[in-house]
Order: sequence, then structure tokens, then C-alpha cells
Amino acid sequence: MNSWIQLFVILCLLVKLAFSLSYETLAPEICDNALDDDLDGLIDLNDDDCYCEPLEKPSLIPNPSFEDRDCCPEGHSNLACASGWIQASEGSTDYFHACNYDGTDIFTLPQPIPDGEGFIGLIDGSFTGSFIPALKEYAGACLESPTIPNTQYRLEFYTGFLDRQTSPEIEIALFGTTACANLPFGIGDKSFGCPANSPDWVQLGSVFVSGENQWTKSLFKFRSPLELKAIAIGPGCGLRSSTNNTYHFLDQVILKENSNFDLGIKAKGPACTDDLVFEIRLLEDHNYQWYKNGVALPQAIGNRLLNPPGPGQYQVRLENSAGCKISEVYNYLPPSQFTQTTQTICAGEEVDFNERPISQAGIYWDTLQTINYCDSIVRLELLVEQAVETDISAKVFPGESYQVGSYSINTPGAHIRTLSSASGCDSTIHLQLAYYALYIPNAFSPNDDYVNDVFSFYGGSEIKEISSLHIFDRWGALVYRGEALQANQGWDGAVNGKDAPQGVYIYTANLIMIDGREKVLQGQVSLLR
Repeated sequence: MNSWIQLFVILCLLVKLAFSLSYETLAPEICDNALDDDLDGLIDLNDDDCYCEPLEKPSLIPNPSFEDRDCCPEGHSNLACASGWIQASEGSTDYFHACNYDGTDIFTLPQPIPDGEGFIGLIDGSFTGSFIPALKEYAGACLESPTIPNTQYRLEFYTGFLDRQTSPEIEIALFGTTACANLPFGIGDKSFGCPANSPDWVQLGSVFVSGENQWTKSLFKFRSPLELKAIAIGPGCGLRSSTNNTYHFLDQVILKENSNFDLGIKAKGPACTDDLVFEIRLLEDHNYQWYKNGVALPQAIGNRLLNPPGPGQYQVRLENSAGCKISEVYNYLPPSQFTQTTQTICAGEEVDFNERPISQAGIYWDTLQTINYCDSIVRLELLVEQAVETDISAKVFPGESYQVGSYSINTPGAHIRTLSSASGCDSTIHLQLAYYALYIPNAFSPNDDYVNDVFSFYGGSEIKEISSLHIFDRWGALVYRGEALQANQGWDGAVNGKDAPQGVYIYTANLIMIDGREKVLQGQVSLLR
């Protein structure tokens, strides 16, 4: 009985093995149809059955676009969070990543970011209490494999610029060393400057780059003089004379043998439009297949992919009679279009913000997605202007007017006027208008009877000062000059110590009122004896 059971188990195993072998023979993984042909849960390039040799070698510099991270940066000087990168200098390079600290709290970043969500920032000479031109910031890395002496290499990178004062033209240089142990350099010495000041380092090349509120791609070529095992990238060795802290960003720092460049996917045309195209170099006698996130895109079989279908990791598989090769992953993250506006409404009103009524002052955000998979981020700062009532007390001279907005008021008493602000919100003005209590005599009699003996102006406390008083006779001769007089002080009717003859005289005066307003007066006064 036991032998029959054993035989039955063996037969079941043989049937299962035969079925498995038969299925694998009948249904292998087809690598370009976007189906899980062998039912192992893996589709196309995600299945090891579809492995191909890399089309081009990766960058000798690890993590060239600063995407991979060991931690999220929490603020400045966190380059150690970027996998594979080393803080190379005494000056501390900044690391930015969208996972936490992305720099948007202090910068209006140039857009779009060249590759992914990570990049670095550095200064070329720093002002820290006193200006130190040699305090330059560098990022370093151990190479994935040493350079080959006398072989031509090429460095490509993006430099990010803010405004021209903050980000002027800069020389970006690459330095090499034969040992990773030479990283970092100049620690503890802020005046050490560029790594070439050490005999352990050599400058391999540099290029001057300029821009404004943008990312600029640059490259230069060099022949490796030695078997180099580590690099540092940052400002050139020249010392700046200006004392402002310049600031620049770096991203997508790629170092390869020159022959290994330009085989990967390139983006052409503006993002977020139908004109965006991904392209790979056309090679003769090769078939092409495009993939997004490892899954084949139907009908995408040329060397160009028009209007890529949204964010993701793109690759191209090339195949000929010799076999297949696969391109490096091209990470496509459509940039965000950022719009910020400020709007003012009157108290009690509301504004429609993407079909959402709001009436309270504050900052509001909304994100929309275009048909080209690009986020449109809108920032609205809403200001609410409250109704204002203002009480004003003012004085004018008879015949004058007081201006309230477009209203001219010349009648003493209480007045109410409504004004509209630039935002169309009403404010109420309560004006109490009065005349200055000013009396100007038209005659005086200087006869020492203590009544009307002096020509002056009378207004009690409302006259702060008679800054000048000039009296002229009928022929225009100046007979009296008074300066900085108090109210009730003036001309006593004498000229050079002698009584002036009776008659009509002309006066001009400048009065300063208690509210600081100045008034020029002119008129005639009769001298009586």
C-alpha cells in the first residue's frame, strides 16, 4: 500500500514538472508587448528574462544628479545626505532635495530643475564677519573606477543661476587626485582655497558659465594625466574681489570617457507642451522599443518618442543581429508651473479660488494638472480691506478750502464724506472744519494810549509765530522789518525813531500757525494820529 502511495506522489511530481516545462516553452516572457507572458508578476524589462547589456557606461561620478540620499537634508551644509558625495572643503556645500529642505524658503529657484529633485548649492568666497575670498565650497566623490591615463574624458553639468548680483559669471572647475584619502582637503583652514593649492590635487579643466534665473548646461574635455580615483568640483582658483556672497547651484554632474557620451536619451522641446520629444541617437541596423517604468509603450518603436506620457523612468531597448542593449534610465519629472498673485477684497466680500469661495485674509494654495501632466501651482495671497472711519479736525482761512479726496470743503462745520480706495472699498471721513481765529486790523493809532498802538496780527494761541513782517510806504520804501515776532508784536508807527506820518501803508507777512501751517498775508493798514 505504501508503495502505491509513493508511486502516485512521484507521478504527480512528474506531471507538475512536465506542465511547468511545457508552459515555460510555450509562454516565455516577451519583452516588448506590455504583458506578463510567463505569469511571474514581472512585465517586460522588470523581468530578468529581458536583461540586456547597458548601451552606455554610467558616470564615473556616483549619484551624478544628487537623487540618491542617505537622509533628507534638514538645512544648510547637509551634503553628507547625498549618497556617494563628500564635503570636500572647509566651506560647507549645501544639499537640497524635495524630500524636505528644497531651498524654496529663501530662493526663487530657477526652473525647471534639470534632473529629478536633488541638487547642490555653493559659494565662491564668503563674507563671514570679514570677507575671505579663498573660502570656496567644493563637493567631492570617489570615482566608480579610476581614470585611464592619457584617455580623453568629458564632464557635463548644469549650473543654476539666481539674479545677476547673487549669481554672477563663475568659473566651474574639476580637480582630481590619485587617492580617496585626499578627501576632504584644507579642513580647519578657511583661507586654503581651491584643491590645486595642495600637491595632492591637479586641476583637470574649467569653464566660465553665466546666466540669470536659469539652469545652464556646460561641458569641457580633458585628458587624464594620472590614474585618478577621486574628484572635487566647485569654483575655479581665481579669487573674487567683490565682497557679496555669490551663490550658484549644480546638478547632473556626469563624467565619462568622451566616447561613451551622447548615447542616452535626450529631451528636446519645452516641457509641458506637445512639442516635447525624447530622442536617442540613431544607429543603423537596430530596432528600437521605448519603455516607461520598464513596461513597453505600444507603437513606440523609433529613435524618437513624441509627447511622452507623463512622469516616470524611460528607457530604450536596441536590438540587432548581435543582441540587445538597453539605455540608461531617463528620469522625467515634469516641472511645476508656479504662479503667485495678490488680491484685495473689501470686508464682507468673497473671491472664487478654483471653485472655492474664500473671504478670510491669508495665503491659499492650489494645484492643477495640465493635459501634458505638468502641475500648475497657484499661490494666492488674499488681503481683506476693512471699512475705515476717520475723524479729522482742520482749519482754513476764510476763502480757502479743505480737500478730502475729490471733495473741496470751505464751509465751517461738520461734514461727512465717503471715499473709495484703489480696491474699491469705501471709507468714511468725519471732518470738523473751522476758520482760524485770526484778526487783522485795517488801522492803528500809535499815540501811547495803550489801545491799538501797534500794528500786528491777533489770533491768541493759534498763531505760533509771525516769522516776518514788512511795512512799505506808498512809494514802496521799506519802513519796518520784523522777524520771529510773537502774536501782538509788530510796528509801533516809528521810522528810525521818529513818528511816521499819518497815511496808508502796505504790509506783507508770513505767519506760522499752531498746527505748523504757513500763511502769507498782504494788505493795507492806515496809520492814524
